[in-house]
Amino acid sequence: MIFSRHIYWIILLHIVLILTTSGTGLWLIVSQRGFTIGTLLIICSLFQIGGLVKKLNSFNQKLRLFFDAIEDKDNMLYFPEHNVSKEQEKLNRSLNRINLLLSKTQSAYSKQEHFYRSLLEEVPSGVLAWDSSGKIIMANSAALSLLNCPQPSQYHQLESLLQAQDKKSRLSLSQSQMKLQDETITILSIKDIGDELSDQESESWNKLSHVLTHEIMNTIAPIISLSQTLSTYPDINEKAIRGLRIIQAQSERLLEFTESFRHLSYLPQPEKKPFSLTATLQNLQELLSGDCKENHITFTLICQPESIDMNGDKNQLSQVLLNLLKNSMQALEGRTDGTISIHAQQDERISIDIIDNGSGILPELQEKIFIPFFTTKSEGTGIGLSLSKQIIRYHGGHLTIQESQPGKTVFHIDMPQ
Repeated sequence: MIFSRHIYWIILLHIVLILTTSGTGLWLIVSQRGFTIGTLLIICSLFQIGGLVKKLNSFNQKLRLFFDAIEDKDNMLYFPEHNVSKEQEKLNRSLNRINLLLSKTQSAYSKQEHFYRSLLEEVPSGVLAWDSSGKIIMANSAALSLLNCPQPSQYHQLESLLQAQDKKSRLSLSQSQMKLQDETITILSIKDIGDELSDQESESWNKLSHVLTHEIMNTIAPIISLSQTLSTYPDINEKAIRGLRIIQAQSERLLEFTESFRHLSYLPQPEKKPFSLTATLQNLQELLSGDCKENHITFTLICQPESIDMNGDKNQLSQVLLNLLKNSMQALEGRTDGTISIHAQQDERISIDIIDNGSGILPELQEKIFIPFFTTKSEGTGIGLSLSKQIIRYHGGHLTIQESQPGKTVFHIDMPQ
């Protein structure tokens, strides 16, 4: 207020001075008492008017520059507070103070926005938001991962994809609207209910496996012990001994099968540590190189970037990758042109694709192969893929069949870094 009053007095003083100078000049000319001096005074008043206009324009230009900087969110603007006139110093100090306050407010707003965006990135559900013009203003990584699409800029780029996903039972879509000042914001929540069902199914299998393991172990162990004891009796005939040995052998085989239950019901939580995924994949390639050469299989490994590091249980993840690679090799049995390739990529998340050119998996079997003890092989327990899926889920990721048809099968792993 003091600053404004000071400017008013300066302008008023200039106006009074201009009126006095021009009035005196006109009086001298009209009264014919001093035509030359009167003319000079009028000319002088014109210069005074020009000076006042220039001063006012300098204030206006400075204010216009200041407001343009605010509109452009430029906080680097600074007006000198030294070696200027008193009124300029006060004006510049006021503008610099306002600019500093706006800068602090903008910084606090940016921190708050960063906090909320980081918070949304930690939400397991996908979240998309767009304004009334259809412009996407926010999409967290979970949404992009669930929809398997790059960062969109407009809602119409997602409409067909969302309609297709809505028809799938794997994803649940929920939409709501909110008013933000005068703008209508639409928020879409995307939830993978397939993971929830898979978790519940896995928990049920774990409980069943735990119960069966306990009961079978308690039943089989005494039978093995008793058959061993009876077969050592001296007065027992050879036929009975042979029968007891068969009982013992079958019991031990059943006991070995029961051990498969332990892998599911007693799978430990991963011990996550930083390790080189690239080095692990290269070691697996070297490990299987002999078998691949013997079976005429071409093995290729592509990592983008060339060196990928991640946080996880190296031993468990190596077990998963080895199991998937052996499955691919079994799918190529009898072929002389077999190919297996691994594509590993690191962006915001880590994705690993294991691709083979085998005969593929029938569509009706693709949903069943992750069920414990389901197998299409003549030998095997059928827990490999189920165990692998559970390990990946413990790492916060997904193991799926991305594609399977004659000539191409792709197992896809998606995990956090």
